[in-house]
Amino acid sequence: MQDNPKSIFVDINENLTYCAYEWEGEGPPVLFCHATGFHGRIWDNVIRKLNNKHVISLDLRGHGFSTKSPPPYPWESFAPDIISLIEKMDLKDVIGVGHSMGGYIITRVAGLIPDRFGGLVLCDPSLFNRQRYEETSQRPKMPGSHPSAKRRNSWDSPQQMVDRLRTHFNFANWEEEALQDYCNHGLVKDEGEETYHLTCPPQIEASMYGAYISPSVLDNIAKIKCPVKILRSREKGTTPNPTGEPFRDSVTWPEIWKEFPNATDFQYDHCSHFLPQEDSQIVADQINIVSDLRC
Repeated sequence: MQDNPKSIFVDINENLTYCAYEWEGEGPPVLFCHATGFHGRIWDNVIRKLNNKHVISLDLRGHGFSTKSPPPYPWESFAPDIISLIEKMDLKDVIGVGHSMGGYIITRVAGLIPDRFGGLVLCDPSLFNRQRYEETSQRPKMPGSHPSAKRRNSWDSPQQMVDRLRTHFNFANWEEEALQDYCNHGLVKDEGEETYHLTCPPQIEASMYGAYISPSVLDNIAKIKCPVKILRSREKGTTPNPTGEPFRDSVTWPEIWKEFPNATDFQYDHCSHFLPQEDSQIVADQINIVSDLRC
């Protein structure tokens, strides 16, 4: 796959425009939804390993070059955005790929319009059991209180960001190409400015971590008849986590695969929650398998 996708902008409504990146290719469209705080080009290192597929990767609302609507950002509110985009682009037999929050979103979309989907590949998706959703909804919401609100938002260059993040525990095991893609495409320098800033502002990222997560995603999972591959990272408690790093282990409900009519569960002890950035090949392999079933 080439590294120079076409950037397209899709008007969802009069107040909302999505930025999408499209790689031309064969077979059913592979539609990527990223995690909180990332962007559509975070998937480049996975896409490089695909077999000449037709690929569309999105900057979700609030991220990248899509519209920055004011908070709040309840997770289920993204579903109408993606449904509108799929309909406007007339995408059919979609292979949906999602990571973390993006896994929740693409699952919610597939449950609402299952006839548009030919398969799902979910990378450590933020899919929980009902009890956890209830516990999450009862926590007090304090906008801007999440640690991501204090993220550094001024950089001299993307390379400076790469060099800084290499030693951070969340990014230490990322593939070099993935880290470069994250920084190179996750910063922008506005006209007249001397420094770069994040394309997902820290306050917006923090609002998503503190947003309401609805259990409605579970309501329509039984309608998703297409093949589903769930790729989970290491189980909590497999190895010591003395510093309590929040993304060191899987966030996914281990039994979620049983809720789908046609799901297969995979678990990888060598990966953290950032599985797609740490082992892009296992993600690409599953996408190729599911996509080829639809060709």
